Amino acid sequence: MEESLKTDIQKINKVYRFFSDEEHNFRGLAENYLWFSEVDKFNDPFEVVIKSGDFDFKQLSSAQLKAFLLSNEGITFVDPDSGNSYVIGDFSDEQLERLVVENYHEVAGALNVAVLEIIKQKQNNKFHCLAHDANIKPLESRLMWSHYSNGLRGFVIEFDFDPILASIAQKSNDDFGGYTLINYTDLGFTDYIKSVIDAGKPLFADRMLFSKHLDWKYENELRLICSNEKTFYDPSCISRIIIGQKMSPGKKNDLIGLLKSKGLQSKTYITCFDRQDFSISIEPYGDRV
Repeated sequence: MEESLKTDIQKINKVYRFFSDEEHNFRGLAENYLWFSEVDKFNDPFEVVIKSGDFDFKQLSSAQLKAFLLSNEGITFVDPDSGNSYVIGDFSDEQLERLVVENYHEVAGALNVAVLEIIKQKQNNKFHCLAHDANIKPLESRLMWSHYSNGLRGFVIEFDFDPILASIAQKSNDDFGGYTLINYTDLGFTDYIKSVIDAGKPLFADRMLFSKHLDWKYENELRLICSNEKTFYDPSCISRIIIGQKMSPGKKNDLIGLLKSKGLQSKTYITCFDRQDFSISIEPYGDRV
């Protein structure tokens, strides 16, 4: 895993799921599950299923190609002429240098195939998107409440990070594929590959799948990976429920009733926005529950 990702992951204490006020989101809270979706169903119009031709290792220099191979020693590729399979980690540095220099086009072409296969294995899963608290405070984000919680009319579930991961892993058994942080960039796939390598950073083959344009950086996204659509968790992982200030009275009554039935009164909070400075704060719901 890239060092920058490791650093951010170590900072995470809470993760957040912003919900609109639609009935199926209340049902998910009531039944303690999260819904996982395919990549091409996400709201980002540029986040699509990656296919052949979306990136091309033949546009890299020999030095860039070698650097990529060194950070992906587990990649296996097939020589199209001999049909033999090779694992990058089996080559010495000298052999790898000679391989890239003398067989550049063959190696680059084989990598296009091998990396696409790695990406396909990942993107055939389903995903659930959460915001995390490394470096920012998602609950104070005007954009998150606006875009993902119907303009402060929805609600947020705040989870304790390590417990929610452990709970999903335990309940999903082998279906849970872990998680990753999203990388934000304004570069296309091939230029992104070049930029990371030129910066002297390791580039792992599946990072292209988990890259989005800088416009979405405000999401501070952590993405869960699973083969199932519906994934359950233990409600003890919930640290707070935050109700949007503009939720309709009827839906708020329904939500409060649900939270009472689940024994979450003490964990119930509400947003308060200040029109003078456009800030959003969080306060206990208190005696109103």
